[in-house]
Amino acid sequence: MSIFLLAVPMAASAAGITNYPQLLTADYWTAKNPTGDKLILTSDGVTAFNTKVRNASRSVPSLLIYPGTVSGDALKTRIMNYQVLEDDLYLHGNKVSEHYKDILRKQTNVSAIPNRVNVRYAVTVRRTPVRNLPTGEGLYYYAGERNFDVLQETSLDPGESVIVLHESANKYFYYVQSVNYSGWVSKFNLGFTDRKTWLQYADPKEFLVVTGANVSLKTGAEQVVYQQGSRMLLDSEQAATYTVEAPTRATNGNLRKEKLLVPKTAQVHKGYLPYTANNIVRSALEFINMPYGWGGQKNSVDCSSLVFNAYRTVGVVLPRDADEQENTAGTKTLLQGLGDSAKTATIKELAPGACLYMDGHVVMYLGNINGVPYVVHSLGSCFVNGQRRVVMKVVVSDLSLQRLNGETFLSELNNAMEFK
Repeated sequence: MSIFLLAVPMAASAAGITNYPQLLTADYWTAKNPTGDKLILTSDGVTAFNTKVRNASRSVPSLLIYPGTVSGDALKTRIMNYQVLEDDLYLHGNKVSEHYKDILRKQTNVSAIPNRVNVRYAVTVRRTPVRNLPTGEGLYYYAGERNFDVLQETSLDPGESVIVLHESANKYFYYVQSVNYSGWVSKFNLGFTDRKTWLQYADPKEFLVVTGANVSLKTGAEQVVYQQGSRMLLDSEQAATYTVEAPTRATNGNLRKEKLLVPKTAQVHKGYLPYTANNIVRSALEFINMPYGWGGQKNSVDCSSLVFNAYRTVGVVLPRDADEQENTAGTKTLLQGLGDSAKTATIKELAPGACLYMDGHVVMYLGNINGVPYVVHSLGSCFVNGQRRVVMKVVVSDLSLQRLNGETFLSELNNAMEFK
């Protein structure tokens, strides 16, 4: 049956969040895009675009040219961002005391920061939460909340090079700068090394990129999860396998490499995928029906990391947070102020893989059915007749979903971004 014939019943039965099987597959959407395999940027073009992103977004520094020393005062300003502690918070269902908040502030150890800070080099050895404060305990705005830890910023994958800037008072956490985020990580998730070895992970010449939602490797007795877009340092290639150099942590805290076999049947690709609309769409739809993962928790994605992961499979490095993605380099199309019909017409002119931004949320455009735009996104909740509907998974939907104010997602859209 042709796609055209399938489109009519689909559009009629797939309003809102759809479970219509074909609409959840990349094959359906890529078949609808006849130019979807056209190269958007060459590898050199991607490199040039990433430079534009770094120039536009302060959260995305070039780690390769990061200075060997940084200002202590500037670092103190970054670390002393205690705004989250001004709100009422809950730990294990109990309201957090001011004394506990003071303990967290003291753990940042800012009094020990010198006038000039000598940076150190480390590599993540497992999937690593990045925290707003140096603690692994979750804090929440509501006593019964368990999904939205206010201290969880993002997650780093194994094999990511970071700049280590500071140590907590109890010496269990380090404040680090990653490719697009800074924050606190557990010392047990890092392997320290020299800059030369660090560069092998920061700027690998031969590597595999994960194209599925997650790939798991066993290092020692541990299953280590690599999420989509992460890289594995390639050592050699055999007929049916690749050998990669996986990072592990020695007992003294230093980086140690372990050679592991990765079957060629795994969802990995040698080098980055070509930057095409179809590859972006395929990558995003790998997460369909996976749980909503705030800050990368649950080994899954929230709305902006879904976008970040899909684009890093082709080598494009975006800011981590949606508001920064909306204002970074790329081709921006203004949607705010347009009526719904004009917005729909404008969206239909975008290439699939373009991202649509509203306050606090981002969705990725897949294409349209009978003039109705469809998107993929990691969705926490939406509203139906003023009642909150908990979703907490990656979905395909149209833009008729409602927000708390009763407006539809379509009406709430501010901008579209094409990253090229």
